[in-house]
Formats: sequence, C-alpha cells, structure tokens
Amino acid sequence: MQQQYINNMAKVSNIRSAPKFRQTVLLIDDQPTVLNIHAAIIKSLKMDLKIVSMTDPVEALNWLKNKQVDLIITDFRMHHMNGMQFVQALKNDENVLTHAIIVVTVLKEQAIHQELIAAGASACFTKPVQTSELAKISKALLEQSKQHYNFGLVS
Repeated sequence: MQQQYINNMAKVSNIRSAPKFRQTVLLIDDQPTVLNIHAAIIKSLKMDLKIVSMTDPVEALNWLKNKQVDLIITDFRMHHMNGMQFVQALKNDENVLTHAIIVVTVLKEQAIHQELIAAGASACFTKPVQTSELAKISKALLEQSKQHYNFGLVS
C-alpha cells in the first residue's frame, strides 16, 4: 500500500497536482471587517481552499515571494501603498507567482478601474461589492487557475 502511494507521488507532475493540494486565496484589506466578509464569500464557494488574510500590502508582498497564490483579493486604498502600486509590484516581481488579482475599491471612476485592469488586475469591483458577483468571478478565476496548472497525475 505504501509503495503504491510512493509510486503515485512519483507520477505527480508538480506539487499543485498532488492529491492533497489546496489552492490558496490571499485577502488584503486594512479593515478586519472587510477581510471577514471576503473570507466568508470565498468559503461560500465550497471549494477546498487555503485562505490567508493580511492587513498590510508590504507584508503581503514579502510573504508572496516564492509562493504560488491562485487568487488575490485586495483593497485599493491601504496604508503604505495603493492597489495600483500593489498590482504593479506583483506583476514586476518575477519571484511572485500569481495569476488572478481582484481589486475592490470605493472609487467609482471607470478610468481607475481600466488602469487597474491594464496594469494586470483580473477584475475591479466598487465597494460595497455584490456578494454573488465577487463569488462568481472568484470561482471562475480559481477554476481557470486549476486548468493552468493541469491538475491530475502525469501518465
């Protein structure tokens, strides 16, 4: 039995296709209440996810070094840097591996939303974000991330 497990593990193409692997979602907001709301929305997806919450974008950037995160949901207005600076820092750091970034902001100006998308954000929502909309986009981006990493065993 143990030998079969070892043989199966040897066939795993990477850690992301291991049977016990869980996708990771990073939530960043300087307001703990918002973090709790976003965590509840992500938990409602009923996916086996690891959810990490942080209040400091600089700390989050340091944490992200050499880590793979499938989805980041971040506030725009934070201490130390704004959402645009955060997205640009992520996209410019070759040691940060992430595919999807959702920015949530109180700013309703479409020009800022378009700039965020152009800088590399996958989506931009205005606060208060509609629960169903955030859940739908988050799930789609997480599914897309799964496909990108070709979950499953290599034959």
